[in-house]
Order: sequence, then structure tokens, then C-alpha cells
Amino acid sequence: MSLWQYAASSIVLMLGGALIAALMTRKPGRLIMQDLLSLSGAFLFGVLILELMPDIFHEEGHSVAILFIAGFFLQTGMDYWTSGIEHGHLHVPPTAGKTFVFSLFIGLGLHAILDGLPFAGIDFHGHQHGSIYLAVLLHKLVEGFTLFILLGMLGYTTRVTWLHVSLFSFITPLGMVLFSSIPFLLDHYHQVLAFAGGSLLHVAVTILFESEHKHHHGMPVRKLISILIGLLMAGLTVMG
Repeated sequence: MSLWQYAASSIVLMLGGALIAALMTRKPGRLIMQDLLSLSGAFLFGVLILELMPDIFHEEGHSVAILFIAGFFLQTGMDYWTSGIEHGHLHVPPTAGKTFVFSLFIGLGLHAILDGLPFAGIDFHGHQHGSIYLAVLLHKLVEGFTLFILLGMLGYTTRVTWLHVSLFSFITPLGMVLFSSIPFLLDHYHQVLAFAGGSLLHVAVTILFESEHKHHHGMPVRKLISILIGLLMAGLTVMG
């Protein structure tokens, strides 16, 4: 697939996630969201560990480890803005006002545009990490689902919600095109992937290991099954 095909797929999948949310009632919708979230997180984690990290360390050595760490903690910092919405957390403060919404969208926008970073130079360097691209696209499906539910919880009408989700769906494709047009990033492709990989690793780890319920220290069987399916998918995709 070309860069433009991945960009179009990102838009379609995010809108598809929103459509699934729109068709579901609240309780079943939440369960489906958690299943998709766990599966996508496990798939992302699997392809990072099985494909991206070994390839980058093989090409560049241990010097790129600092970029993985930088990407990881950048995403940690962005969580303060987004309240972990990109991880599927739907905890809206009872007194959420314009400041919360503005901060939320700034953080989610930065997260979404950075999701385009792994696609930098995809046409220039060839399709070297198709599994990573697939994992990011799968995460777009979950993001669309989560964002649609979140906007409804904030009191937005269905029409306004669809407008916001539609506009938001173009941010990651914008990042894909933007980052692919910067010569410095093209010349340091593996370093870019290391930084992006660190950010994505934070997302995956948070999805997998944060409890869905306060004071709950175990992992529900339903979530465990979704994670195992996601890891199996990652293994089959990388080996394929």
C-alpha cells in the first residue's frame, strides 16, 4: 500500500469506529470497546516487540534506545492533557467545561498527528514495517469508537459529534503526509521509528496493564482472551 492508501484507510477506520459506537447501546458498546481496545493494544505490543524493536536495534545498535525512552515519556506527558482517552479511558469530570474540552482536543490532536510518524518515508524506504502500520490503523478504529462515545458524554449532539470525529479523522493522515515530506526525517528513518515506537509502546502497555476498575488487581477473563487473540494476530502477521 502507498502512503495515500494508508491515509485513506486511517480516515475510513476511524469513521468506522465511530459508526460502530453510534449503532450500539451504551452497555454493550462499552464491552465491545474494551474488547477492541485490549485486542488492538495486544496486537500493537506484539508487533513492537516481535518486529520493530529487533529490526531497529539490529540496524542501529543500542544508541537508539534513548529515542525509545524519549517517545515513551513524551506520551506519558501527553496523558495529562488527554486524561488517557486514547487508551479508552472515559472518565469525564462532572464539572468538565470549555478548558477541559480544549485541553483534551489539543492533547488528542498531538497524539493523532504523532501516530503518522511511523509512516514517514514509507514510499521512499519501501513497506518495511507493514505490521506496525496495520497496528496503528487498528488503533484508529478504537479511537473513533472512543471519541464518539466521549463527545456524547460531554453533551454534544449527534450532528456535532460526527462533525468533530470527521475533522479529527484527518489529523493522522495529515501527520503521515507532513512527516513524509521532511528530508531530515527521511534521512533518519530508523531513529524516527524508534521515537514513534516508544510512544506506541506506552499506549500498548497502558492498555494492557491498567485495570479497568478501581481497586481491581486482577485481569478479567474477557480481557485476557482479547489480549491473547491480539498477540496471536501479531505473531501470525509478523511471521507472514
